Amino acid sequence: MEKLVNASIIIPTRNRSKWITSAIKSFVEQDFPASQYEIIVVDNGSTDNTREIAEQAASLNKTDIKYIYEPEPGLLSGRHRGMSEAMGKILIFVDDDIEAASGWLTAIMTEFEDTSVHIVGGTSLPRYEVDPPQWIEKYCSWEGNQLTCGSLSLINKGNQRVEIDPIYVWGLNFAIRKQTLFELGGFHPDNISKHLQHFQGDGEIGLTLKMKEKGLKAIYAPDAKVYHCIPRERLTVISFEERFYYQGVCDSYTQIRKNKSISNIKIPEYQIFEPFSPDVPAYDQYKQIIYKRIHNAYVDGFLFHQDAVRKSKTLLKWVLKEDYFDYRLPQLDPQEQQQIQEVRDRIQKRSIHPQWPQMTAQDMFKDAFNLIASGDMVTALSRLDMVANLCPSMPRVHLARALCLSALGRPHEAVRAAISELAIQPDNKQAVDMLLKNQLVLLEELKRAPQTTVQFVERILKSRLNKV
Repeated sequence: MEKLVNASIIIPTRNRSKWITSAIKSFVEQDFPASQYEIIVVDNGSTDNTREIAEQAASLNKTDIKYIYEPEPGLLSGRHRGMSEAMGKILIFVDDDIEAASGWLTAIMTEFEDTSVHIVGGTSLPRYEVDPPQWIEKYCSWEGNQLTCGSLSLINKGNQRVEIDPIYVWGLNFAIRKQTLFELGGFHPDNISKHLQHFQGDGEIGLTLKMKEKGLKAIYAPDAKVYHCIPRERLTVISFEERFYYQGVCDSYTQIRKNKSISNIKIPEYQIFEPFSPDVPAYDQYKQIIYKRIHNAYVDGFLFHQDAVRKSKTLLKWVLKEDYFDYRLPQLDPQEQQQIQEVRDRIQKRSIHPQWPQMTAQDMFKDAFNLIASGDMVTALSRLDMVANLCPSMPRVHLARALCLSALGRPHEAVRAAISELAIQPDNKQAVDMLLKNQLVLLEELKRAPQTTVQFVERILKSRLNKV
């Protein structure tokens, strides 16, 4: 006889064993009866030890943990396979790189005691591997202490329970009634490999837009809190270009479904790169070029999808499907495949990015040291942030950032910068000294850090103490 549970936590994943151990651990440690929820790990074609981790967790915990292998590529298949296997009336879809705070599951389930509530989201706060560069501020919106940053899936709408627009319930922390999900037709295609990106859709956005149209109640529960682990590579210009290219594809898909055709769609425009006047500081030049590059990557993605759909009747039919409960990708004929590849090649050739300003990363690094010597830590830190973004593995950059941050009275950020330096130079004595001088801050940071970081720091400190 199948076991009945109230909630199913569904974790689609692929080759993310680095993160999923901490995610599962945070779910099994919830203050909610273990008999009343299950965890479903949907492996979307991993070649790492994801299966071993899931099965080991299942053998060691009271919570029912299921491992399911789903070979069809894309987040859609992971979500819908998990949904079809789930026993709970409430389905909670999460990303594999989050960690749920204590009380997360109770907060979600409490909201669903109100039968008028159909979807619940909550706070999503960052756990950065390294401090984010200054230019990322453009993509984050602050209203007082409230944060919205869709590019990094971060949201904080304060400490009060509020009814919200469903589009602010994001896929990394997405709880919905199973009946509602089926009635609305499920999710749309999402997070498909680059070579299959013409099959990309708008993921949970299509679903939440339907909920908004029908007036279904969505709740922001502040205690339904998760921490989003954000690695250093996600904070680079290249990563943001890829993210916005993907968003361009998503928005093209949304527009075609809205119009029910490829016609009468407003096409976004490229931003033109113009020469800078000599009095524009190098750092400001970098930021302006970054923003235009990222915008133009969005236009690239939008145009790629529009042109690909025009070339393929099969792809247009896929975009306009009523639902995707049958999530198998369609087969394109050889001519369609060739034409879509030609579109991809043409977009890549058209997307020509400018050279960076003449000041090199090494020049900026030297300039930062001169600023430190003159006592201008604020300007020095802005230079170092840009160098760290351009050359994240450049020795001594994060150490210099740590020194600036420490001088500016920002010990937590200084400790994180010192850890970043040790990831590049494990034997850097100054970085180790900074950790040892800030042991209380270090302990606080390690409580929030991924387990791999904790183990790495412990190994470095033990080695240092053994040499004393």
